[in-house]
Amino acid sequence: MKKIISSALLLLSISLFGQNISGLETRSFFNTTSPFAKYVRSTYVYKTIPLLDHQHLVISSLDGSRLRTKGSLSSYQLEALPENPEGPYLYFFSDQWFNVNVDTLIAGSIHNVAITSISGVLLEERDLTSHATDTTITVRVFNPDPLTPNNLSYGSIYTDLNDGNGSVLDSLSILDDISVEVLNDTVYLRNDYIEVIDFDPPYYPISRDPGTWKASRADTEFEQVMVVYHVTKQNEYLHSLGYLNLLNYAIHVDPHALNGQDNSLFNYGFNPPRLFFGEGGVDDAEDADVIIHELGHAISHAAAPNSNSGTQRSSFDEALGDYLAERYGRIRGIYSSRVFDWDGNNTFWDGRSVSYDGIKNYNTVVFAGIYQHTDLMSSAMLEFSDANGVVDSIADKVVLEALYQLMPFETFRSIANGFISADSLITGGQNYGAIVAAFGPPKNILQPSDTQEHIQTDLPNLTYNNGRYTFRSSTLGAYYEIVVYSMSGQILEIYSNVADQKLSTTVPAILRATDSDGKITVLKML
Repeated sequence: MKKIISSALLLLSISLFGQNISGLETRSFFNTTSPFAKYVRSTYVYKTIPLLDHQHLVISSLDGSRLRTKGSLSSYQLEALPENPEGPYLYFFSDQWFNVNVDTLIAGSIHNVAITSISGVLLEERDLTSHATDTTITVRVFNPDPLTPNNLSYGSIYTDLNDGNGSVLDSLSILDDISVEVLNDTVYLRNDYIEVIDFDPPYYPISRDPGTWKASRADTEFEQVMVVYHVTKQNEYLHSLGYLNLLNYAIHVDPHALNGQDNSLFNYGFNPPRLFFGEGGVDDAEDADVIIHELGHAISHAAAPNSNSGTQRSSFDEALGDYLAERYGRIRGIYSSRVFDWDGNNTFWDGRSVSYDGIKNYNTVVFAGIYQHTDLMSSAMLEFSDANGVVDSIADKVVLEALYQLMPFETFRSIANGFISADSLITGGQNYGAIVAAFGPPKNILQPSDTQEHIQTDLPNLTYNNGRYTFRSSTLGAYYEIVVYSMSGQILEIYSNVADQKLSTTVPAILRATDSDGKITVLKML
C-alpha cells in the first residue's frame, strides 16, 4: 500500500451554481489541446483538503476564448461540505462527506484503491482497471477476426479448438505490412504506438524473428503480432483524424496474460499504461474487437484522466470501447450487430450487442451494473455515424472531441449533450439533427425539443420584454448551464451557473438549460 499524494499546483478561487463557496478552490492537474479546443482539468480543494473523485473543467477555443465550464459537484454536495474538515481527504458517500484515508495497490494487473474513514471503517474498495529506426514487416493476422469478413458463423469446422484449428482458420487470415523498430540488427515488436512485453503469466518469449510473424494462429507469435498490428492501425486512424497527441506514448501490451483467464483489461497505474489479454476460451488477442475495445479505455483515459467514476460514466466507457471496435470493422467494410464476434463464442459468454433492440428507453432503464445498457449508448453512436448526410470520419471526430469533456458521475444524457457541443465546435452544428435523431426517441437519451408550453411552475421559463428574452429559474437555489442554438444547431450563447440571465439572441433559436443534476429543459425562442 502507498499513500496517494496530490501535486502542489496553482490554486484558484471559484464560484459554483451562483454561490461563492468560501475555502473551495481548484488545482489544475491536466492540460491538453485537441485539434479544435483547449481543455484545463482540475481537482477541488476545500479548506486545503482535497475532494476525492470530483473535477472542474474549463473549455476554451484555440485562440484562448472561454467556451464552457463543467463541474461534477452538485449543489447538494456543496451545501453539505463540513465547516471544519479534517482530511486528509474528503469523500462523498451515502449522502454525506467523510474524512478519509486513501491507499492504492498496484501490482501486475491489479490496480486497487481503498477508501477508509479516519476511524478505520472501509467505505469502498475499487478496481481501477478497465476491462481490452523503422522497418516494414509482413505479418499474418485476422482482420478483424476469422468469421465476420467471410460471412461465417462460429461452429462446425470454424471453431477455436484450443488454438489447434490452424489448418482451417489460417486460410481466413490476411497478410499485411506494419512498421516496427530495428535496433542493432534486431527487429522488435514495438513502434511509436506499442511495445509487446511479457510482464504477466503465462510467460512466453517475445519474438524477435520476423520469419515467425507469418506463422499459424496456433503459434504464440500470432497473438503478439495481432496486438501490434491492430493497435498500430487504430493509432494511425486517430492520427489521420488530427488527434496526434491523444495517445502520445507506446502502450505496453502482454498478449498472453492473466494466467489464462477469459478476461482482458487496461491498467493506467503503470507508466506507461498497460493492456493485459487473457487466453480463456478463444484467446482475447485473436479478436481485434477485444484489442480495440481495451485500447478504447486508454483513449478515454488519455482525453479525460481519472474521470471514470459513477455507474453511467463507467458504462459509457464500455460502450465507447464497443463503438470503437465496431467502427474499426466498418471502416474496413465489415459490419456486425455485436462485438467480440470471435472471442464471444464460448461457454464463458457470447459477446455484446451494439444494435438497438427497439425497446430500451433511457427514461425507464435502471443501471444495476456498467455492462447492462451499453447497447443503448453504443447503438446510438453507431446510428449517428451511419446517418444520411453524416461523414463517418466527422462522427468519429465528434465522439473523440466529446471525450475531452467527460466528467466524473456524468449521465448518458449529459454525455450525449457533449456530442452536440463537440459537433458545434467541429462543424458549427451541422450534425445537430442527426445527433438528436440517433440519441432521441425511442431511446430517449436526449429529450426531443418540447412543442408544448411549459406550464409547470418548477421548470425554468423564458420571459419576453422590449425585444429581449430573459431566462428565469422557477426554483429557489436552482442554477443552470444554458446553451442557445440556432435552428440549424450552431451554438450562439453559453452561460454557466446562472439562475436568471438576459439573452443576446434575437433570432429564432432553441435554448437548452441543464441543472446541476443533469436534468434538461428545452425552450423555444421564436
